[in-house]
Amino acid sequence: MYGEWLVLINTLYNLAILTFTAKVTGVFVKNTRLLMSSIISSLIAVIGGQTLLTIVLSFIVLIGLAFRFKLRSFQKQGPIVLTATIVIGGLLTALQPYLKNLSVMHFIVLCLLLAVGNLIIFYKQWGFVKLERVSGQFVFQTTLKVFDKEIPLSAFVDTGNQCIEPLSGKPVHFVSYAALRPYLPATIREALMQWQETDPYDVSMFSVDYQRLIRFIHVNTVQQQTVVLGFRFDEWHIKGESSQVKTNEYIVLTKKAKNFPHSTAAILHFSALSNNS
Repeated sequence: MYGEWLVLINTLYNLAILTFTAKVTGVFVKNTRLLMSSIISSLIAVIGGQTLLTIVLSFIVLIGLAFRFKLRSFQKQGPIVLTATIVIGGLLTALQPYLKNLSVMHFIVLCLLLAVGNLIIFYKQWGFVKLERVSGQFVFQTTLKVFDKEIPLSAFVDTGNQCIEPLSGKPVHFVSYAALRPYLPATIREALMQWQETDPYDVSMFSVDYQRLIRFIHVNTVQQQTVVLGFRFDEWHIKGESSQVKTNEYIVLTKKAKNFPHSTAAILHFSALSNNS
C-alpha cells in the first residue's frame, strides 16, 4: 500500500511540473500524454529506488514522453523541469516536519496544493522576468540636443506612446524633468516654475526666443485631458544596431518619471522603432 501512495504522490507532482513547463515554454501537449509520462516516470522512480541511475532514467522518461525524445526538448524543457523539481522538492522538504502529524490523505492534498500554488507564483514571476527581458530590448542610449545643450539620456521606446503635436503631426516624447534640470538654462527653469497648469496657454514668462519652440500638447490621462508644454528640440541621436537621428520633434518635461520602465530618463514615441524619421 505504501508503494501505491508513493506512485500517486509522484504522479501528481510530475503532472503539476509538466503542466507548468508546458505553459512556460509555450508548448501544447495533450493532458493524456502528460499524465502517461507522469505515471511511467513515477513507477520507474518508486520501483528503481533512490539510485542515481533511476533518478536520471526517470527524468529522461518524464521529459521524453511528454515533449518527445528530441535533443531540443531536453535543452528547452529539461532545465525548466529540473528547476521546478528542485523548487518544489526544497519547499516540501522544509515543511515536512510541520506536516508529519497529518493523515496520509490530508498530507497528499496539502502537499499538492502547496506545490501547485508555488508553481503558479513561479509561473507569474517567470512571466514578469521574461517580459522585463523582452522590454529591455527597447532601451537605448541617446543624446538629446535641445536649448543649445547636448544631453545624454537613457530612453525607452513605448509602443503605446502615440502622442503627436496637433499642428505638425510630429511625434512627442516624454523626458524626466529631473534628468534635464542640470542642463536647462536658468531662465527656462524659472519660467517653468511660474507656468501654471490651470492656465496652460499663458507662456508670457518665457522669452520670445523660447516661445518659438513651444507647442501646446494635449495629453489624455485616466482622469481627464490636460494641456502641457511641448518644446521643439534640434536633434535626438538614438544609438543602437540601426542608429537614427530624430530632428525638430517635441519633448514634454515631466516630474512623474519615477515609474519609467527600466529607470530610464525618457519615453520615446513609438516611431523611434522605425528608421524613418
